[in-house]
Amino acid sequence: MSHVKNVQAFGKLMGICTGYGGSYKPGQQHLQVNALATLSKSAQQLLDKVTEAQAVYDKATNTRMLGFKDLRNVSAAVCQVLRSSGVNALTINDACLYHAKLSRAQKVKPKLKNATGTEENQKTRSSTNRDSATQLQHFALLVETVSKEPLYQPTEERLSVTGLEQKLAELQALNAAVTEAEIQLTGARRLRNELYYEKEFNLFTTAIAIKRYIRGVFGFKSSQHKEVMDLRFTKPTA
Repeated sequence: MSHVKNVQAFGKLMGICTGYGGSYKPGQQHLQVNALATLSKSAQQLLDKVTEAQAVYDKATNTRMLGFKDLRNVSAAVCQVLRSSGVNALTINDACLYHAKLSRAQKVKPKLKNATGTEENQKTRSSTNRDSATQLQHFALLVETVSKEPLYQPTEERLSVTGLEQKLAELQALNAAVTEAEIQLTGARRLRNELYYEKEFNLFTTAIAIKRYIRGVFGFKSSQHKEVMDLRFTKPTA
């Protein structure tokens, strides 16, 4: 069961308890209706924050993917222009090596995200983060190589040293944006998990306690217990 379903089930459970009126009066403060309402509201707010952070993260990774899309073609063009410039073979070999390593890193294709934007999707994108960092490293070395070569003087702006340095700066900014978005998403998920499953009187343990209280007070065969017995709450195993 997803975190979303846990929140939905808890909201329903709270509503049922509220409907019992004065017949629902647990001694434990965290099981009382007012406390349940506060917990339910906080749980929904944290869920919304995770959703927002996921959207920002997905947008940042998608934007970066578009920015990196033509990088292999650019580096290949740089190598060909360098070959035509009459530079020594060692410089050409260095440049071609950086291009080859960049190309290998770019061959890893991220999986399409599913509709719920799960943690599994973030793990896939996180692996793409490392590939992008590798591409940046080799592209930076390629740019540094041609910037030190006086004979490398293309007239095309995108292939010029200035154009390449600008491209490198843009890609670094895109990568930094993804890193920041991932930090925010990880933080939002941590706060959500703490409230849902880890803190004292968290959403999961509170829900289980409520169901046990209703069973104990009203009886196993009571209509009250039948109302809540089918509400399911699941704690993630990892």
